[in-house]
Amino acid sequence: MRDDDLLRTRARTCRDTVSVSLEGELDIATTALVGDVVVRALEARPHRLDLDVEGLTFCDAAGVRALLQARRVCCGHHVEFRLIGIRPGFQRILALLRVADLLSAPPAPVRSPAAALSPEPLRTGLSSLPSPASRLPFRARRPLPKESVS
Repeated sequence: MRDDDLLRTRARTCRDTVSVSLEGELDIATTALVGDVVVRALEARPHRLDLDVEGLTFCDAAGVRALLQARRVCCGHHVEFRLIGIRPGFQRILALLRVADLLSAPPAPVRSPAAALSPEPLRTGLSSLPSPASRLPFRARRPLPKESVS
């Protein structure tokens, strides 16, 4: 079975927006197709890229990573990126992975292409986030008592 049998892509251009629809399964076997279609779409130098995921029947962690990579590539080319057609089940998965805000909202403007491709701004931005334990509704765990070994 070929990758394009599992995931079909269709691109349309309307003025300064390219809309790409994904239909089928987005997983580790088909992520390269998403990268290819995004690169081809950016060759038209659009102002915005809409990635329609309503036709997806399956998406695993590799697929979500491909969507985040598509967003990063668009950001590096100063193209607005939108994920549209998100079904409630897929929205829940994105929320559980804590990437819903990245994929649902347009990214912040990028100052320079080098900053978009460098992981440094991401690392420094993460240091200001609260630790995951502070976001949990449970009390902090106390350290276990030290046991004496005889």
